[in-house]
Amino acid sequence: MVSMKERKYDVAIIGAGVIGCSLAYYLTTRGINNVVLIEKEEFPGTGSTSKANGGIRAQFTTEPHVQMSLLSMRLLEEMDEEMQSQARYVKAGYLFVTARSENFKKLKELVQFQQRLGVAVELLDKSQIEAGYTYLRTDDLVGGSYGKQDGFIDPGGLTYAYYSRALARGVQFLANTRATGLLFKENRVYGVKTDKGDVLAELIVNAAGPYAAVVANWANVSLPLEPVKRNIGVTGPTPDFPNPIPMTIDLDTGLVIRREGEGCSMAWADPDEPPGFNLQFDPNFIEKIAPKMEKRFPKLMEAGINFSKCWAGLYPETPDHHAILGESGVSGFLLATGLGGHGVMHAPAVGFTLSEFIATGQSTTLDLAPFTLQRFKTGKLNIERAVL
Repeated sequence: MVSMKERKYDVAIIGAGVIGCSLAYYLTTRGINNVVLIEKEEFPGTGSTSKANGGIRAQFTTEPHVQMSLLSMRLLEEMDEEMQSQARYVKAGYLFVTARSENFKKLKELVQFQQRLGVAVELLDKSQIEAGYTYLRTDDLVGGSYGKQDGFIDPGGLTYAYYSRALARGVQFLANTRATGLLFKENRVYGVKTDKGDVLAELIVNAAGPYAAVVANWANVSLPLEPVKRNIGVTGPTPDFPNPIPMTIDLDTGLVIRREGEGCSMAWADPDEPPGFNLQFDPNFIEKIAPKMEKRFPKLMEAGINFSKCWAGLYPETPDHHAILGESGVSGFLLATGLGGHGVMHAPAVGFTLSEFIATGQSTTLDLAPFTLQRFKTGKLNIERAVL
């Protein structure tokens, strides 16, 4: 950590979550070390990143998301041994199951689409699911899909891997420093106002997660982004469940489960959840998902709920469920936000791609066009349908 002092940086990043720390690290790999992370908390990754479920998958419905996931997976595999041990990328897989013929037909089409893009995914019939995944009810299932590259990352570990390596290469970290506005000169952003003083930089990056729309508003940039709460319930011990299990998704109810310590965590996207910054776990959430648990994961009902371990986090959602990356329309001000529930899994790709864009003025590794803010003005949106 550094104290506030008069200094001009090449890049100032608002937000030291997993996205901000990834970008800081990858900038240093391109020779841009005069970088500062501005964080309102004491430590990096203790905001929305710390509430993430830690999944990573390539089983998406749009090509930009599939490509972003494949790039993230490649970058995770290319990390050195120390960073890999911190990130803890475990290829436990993602398993989607359905008891509905119409859903299985769509899943078959998706698997073919994903395979064409290079995803290691396979279609499963009922007998394969019955034989391999005994922790769920299978008698009514039609089939499913399994991605063997998919799995889990430790959100805090990945953040710290990027953060510690970035700091070792000269990146500065301003802890307990709340950004309060932006500095302008001749219609260009040239710094960040904070409660500890001004931070000057050639380029400012908005990586403020669910608060990114607030930050963008300081530059009179309107972001179509809303923070939406996701509740995560955690059961008591589930000794009959293998450890690990794949991230398992019942397509018919939307319920998602994975191992969490001695028990399992359960997530579900409540369509009635209003936008906002409420981070309080809703105890009524368990009542809402109980029928879904009983239908597909009846053994979880026997484990009970450990309310002391349940939590809630925020998804910074956009209308098409894709990130907003790159130019903001205001000189000196870039965007790295709107990743919804995909921030941890796509952080490697976002950091790598935006660092390339900052260093060279273009991105050849991953096409940023599907993620630009401009798409909302044209109305040409490619909706991601696999939002968990």
